Amino acid sequence: MKIVYHCYGGAHASPTAAAIHLGILSNNRLPSWNDFKKIPYFDCITNKDHGKLIFIGKDERGNEVYILGRRNSVQLVIHIIQEFLKLSGADYSQYYFVDCVQLYNPLMVTGGFSSRAMGWVKLGRPLVTLGTIFSFPILVAKVRETIQYTIGK
Repeated sequence: MKIVYHCYGGAHASPTAAAIHLGILSNNRLPSWNDFKKIPYFDCITNKDHGKLIFIGKDERGNEVYILGRRNSVQLVIHIIQEFLKLSGADYSQYYFVDCVQLYNPLMVTGGFSSRAMGWVKLGRPLVTLGTIFSFPILVAKVRETIQYTIGK
C-alpha cells in the first residue's frame, strides 16, 4: 500500500505525520526543537513542489509513505491522481490518502505562511515548529488510525 499524508503546503503537518509513521519521531513523547531537524522536508517544500508525491520511506510492513502539498484543491488533486492511476493500469485502491489539514492551529498557519510564502524563515520556522508541537498529539492519533486501517489491507 502507498500512504499519502497531504496538507495545504506539504511542508509541516504531512512531513511530521510521515515521520511519526516511519518512526523517525517517537509517538510516545513530544518532539524537541532538534527533533524537527530529523524530519525529511520539514519547512522546506516550496510552491514548485505542490502537487508532487514525495517519497519519504517504507514502514515496517513495506508500505510506502509519501507526502503531498495540494493547496486548497484536495478533491481535485486526489481525483486526478486516481484517474491517472486508472489510465496507467495501476490499482488506485492501493493508495490511501490522509488529510492532515484539520490538524492546523493558528501558530502553524502563521508560521507556515511566514516561512514558506513570505520567506521569513527566522520568524516563521519557530512559530510553525511550536504550532506543530501543540498539534503533535493529534498527529499521533491520526497516524495510529492510519496504521490500524492499513493493517487489514
